[in-house]
Amino acid sequence: MKRRSKRPLGAEDLRVVALALPEATEGSHMGHPDFRVRNKIFASLHPDGRTAAFKAEPADLDALVLADPKTFKAVWGGRYLAVDLRSVALDALRSLAADSWRLVAPKSVVAAHADAGGRVPRKRPA
Repeated sequence: MKRRSKRPLGAEDLRVVALALPEATEGSHMGHPDFRVRNKIFASLHPDGRTAAFKAEPADLDALVLADPKTFKAVWGGRYLAVDLRSVALDALRSLAADSWRLVAPKSVVAAHADAGGRVPRKRPA
């Protein structure tokens, strides 16, 4: 994952990226924001505003944590990946959010929104 060379990412960047995914909504639990598809959480924002958590495949989670333990940490029993938003590039944030979205969205929703390559497009601004 590439690091940012400009301003560090934060809570608003996560919000924009997460809500750009199909059928994504913002909710909250335990006093902090989360992002859902069909009421299933795919990302959440820590109250510090600098850390996000994403659902991740165990192999991907392990690889990222081993590659950069200052930026990535396994949380919630290794089911989610905590990410220091200040240390990732916007493209990496988009990829993490899309992968997490794909893991929790119903298969019918993923299929309805995926392009020919299986990628989930972001919503177009109105």
